[in-house]
Amino acid sequence: MADEDEDFNPLDALENERGNNLFESALSEYPYLADKDIAFQYSPGRGRGFLEFYQPDEPGSEEYPRPPSLPMGKPGIEVFDPKTRPIDVLADYVSHYGVQTDPFLGEKYGAFAESLTPEQRQRLLEQYDYYKKNPQYNETRPYAEWEKSVGLPGYFRGYTFNQWERPEELYVPKQLELLNEVRKYLGIK
Repeated sequence: MADEDEDFNPLDALENERGNNLFESALSEYPYLADKDIAFQYSPGRGRGFLEFYQPDEPGSEEYPRPPSLPMGKPGIEVFDPKTRPIDVLADYVSHYGVQTDPFLGEKYGAFAESLTPEQRQRLLEQYDYYKKNPQYNETRPYAEWEKSVGLPGYFRGYTFNQWERPEELYVPKQLELLNEVRKYLGIK
């Protein structure tokens, strides 16, 4: 019995509770997620950024392998930063998976991608160059692959999921209309 008590760490229990509360809050605040079979892991401090999304068939990278608690065959989300909000969980699911599996979201995402202006495309190229030059990002993929998996999803999320300050400066009115349709569909206020 004493060994079991030695293994108990109240800080671990508190962190697990925080993670469970975050995921439960995301499911509660955004009913869109309620019927999705998402594996979830709370790993504060394990990775860079706020969170990581894993496709059902994605084992992760060498640097960030998929945790064993996120079984293959279903989408997975691992949260690294305690400041992650429920809307951020929704954002990663939608921008990396929902746009592939939900016809409405796929249509809007495609229209958004096609609507990028030359200035917005240049902004993505500059962001990519920044990621390549800064060792903290360890970016080695070709631009087209980076744009598909990081750049475009990030641009889509910026306004839609309240992740960027002053987003009205970074989108044209037609895009804001389109993204407002997505917000309404997902129940974002």
